[in-house]
Amino acid sequence: MSEATSTLLWRPTGGVKLRQVGLAAAGFVVWLGLWQWMTTTGPMADTDGLPTASQTLSSTLELAGSSQLWSSLGTTLWLVAIALAFAVVAGIAAGVAMGFSPVVSALLDPISQVLRPIPAVVWLPLLLMVLGPAPELGIAMGFLGGVWAVLVQAQVGVRDIDPVILETSRAMCLPRRLTLSTIVLPSAVPYFATGIRISAAFILMLVIGAGILGGAPGLGQLILVAQQTGDPARVFGLVLWSGLLGLTFNSILTAGEALLRQHRGGR
Repeated sequence: MSEATSTLLWRPTGGVKLRQVGLAAAGFVVWLGLWQWMTTTGPMADTDGLPTASQTLSSTLELAGSSQLWSSLGTTLWLVAIALAFAVVAGIAAGVAMGFSPVVSALLDPISQVLRPIPAVVWLPLLLMVLGPAPELGIAMGFLGGVWAVLVQAQVGVRDIDPVILETSRAMCLPRRLTLSTIVLPSAVPYFATGIRISAAFILMLVIGAGILGGAPGLGQLILVAQQTGDPARVFGLVLWSGLLGLTFNSILTAGEALLRQHRGGR
């Protein structure tokens, strides 16, 4: 086995993983220590609106016992799930169609090129006027920001299929529907998984952002209320909870994507 192949097949051992976790924990402790020093005796001491690390950690732990936090987390995850479902269905359908059919690609690609670079937050004023600070605001924001990652990955996945396989299916006169269901879609599944993981991260950020900027229900709205009531320690605590939610969410999706690729690689 070549050195390059050995490198590609290398996986972290238990000891290496433990060391990585230890280094990450040490970095976090150093960061907290620096934060505490900066806000107590350092150059940012007594800065209005900037709590110390100890105050933030205390607020974070206090929030763990709050039913309001868990209710808001549940609402946020529910809105993310709905927006992600819409983004997956629309993104895969459009991406596969654009990747498989030159005619559909010629029709939809100009629209995609115009709309895709627009930041989702730009849609907020219009959506706020139409939907108001309702759950639908978070769903719409999440969908508009997350659909493109799925669409692009689906399109790339279809176009990455070996042309010889597609030519063979045409030579065998396989119906297009059968070609799609037995060749195109199964081959593009790993790309779908990557698109879903990327999309989910965008959607989570935008659903929380819709609450902070537009008052949509969920964790973002809780952060907005804490800011309006002048409780910076609670704001920072909620931001930490948002980070933990995002880290957990991304870790689950990354693990799922890795398992899917491993399963397909072993077939």
